[in-house]
Amino acid sequence: MGCGSSSVPDEIIPNPEPGQHCNVMFKKTGMMAKDQNVYMDCDTDKKWLLMDKEGGFWSNPTYVLENFVREEGSKRGECLCAAKLEVTKVHTYGFDVHEDSDSSDSDDSDLDDNVEERVTKTKMKWAQKVKVKFYSDRNRDDKIAEVKVKAKGKGKKTDREIITTVEDKDDEGNVTGTHEETRHDIDIDIKLKKVKYVIEEMKGEDEPPKIKLKGKPDKSVYKLDWKGDVFQAEIDSNGFGADKIEVKTSWKNPALGMLMGYIIAKDISPDDIKSKVRIW
Repeated sequence: MGCGSSSVPDEIIPNPEPGQHCNVMFKKTGMMAKDQNVYMDCDTDKKWLLMDKEGGFWSNPTYVLENFVREEGSKRGECLCAAKLEVTKVHTYGFDVHEDSDSSDSDDSDLDDNVEERVTKTKMKWAQKVKVKFYSDRNRDDKIAEVKVKAKGKGKKTDREIITTVEDKDDEGNVTGTHEETRHDIDIDIKLKKVKYVIEEMKGEDEPPKIKLKGKPDKSVYKLDWKGDVFQAEIDSNGFGADKIEVKTSWKNPALGMLMGYIIAKDISPDDIKSKVRIW
């Protein structure tokens, strides 16, 4: 299991029924945990399920949503739904490099005569794809759904090269010459311009359900709202990195709706994608 554990509640709540309306809260099992307790009706007195997570974003993590029906001596419950997240490499393009020895971003009067600053600015565009495959079993033999996420954005790297001329002195403090020392101050700014969530496959459905995202990230204050037949979830600008999230579902397979809602809104929200993009 992930970096946390969860004890079996005194009362084990039965598994969700197909089409049952579920309003649940995912909350970490511990401060540094990856695992999440799932509470019915967002009530912390109603511990219902456990979401076991292994791995981080770039290590292609796995997820298992399970109940608390455990065999004697086991720490695992019965699997209701599992998932595997796969990140493809970021594609970068449209590079524009500009060098400026007399940067307008700095005040030359603030620099010593023996200090030179060279600024190189690199601008580019990036695109990234993420896939999440969902399964009915822990071993991931029976795939029941697949979600693809496409994201595009821009990146800018500002490299300030600071070259300082330093005097060389002998043991008596006499100047014998000079040499140059160089350091780099690098600032990277990443912006996400567009993100789209698509259910590409759904077992038993002739046409996969839609996921609609409302709201615009990259704003100082925003609200993001995912809606569709499978799940509903929302976060605001204060929710990025929060230790809990609410998901609603009335889907035929409510465990799939819960897990899909959690992964999309918590682990691959626009903020998550932007914060994990590797472009340099």
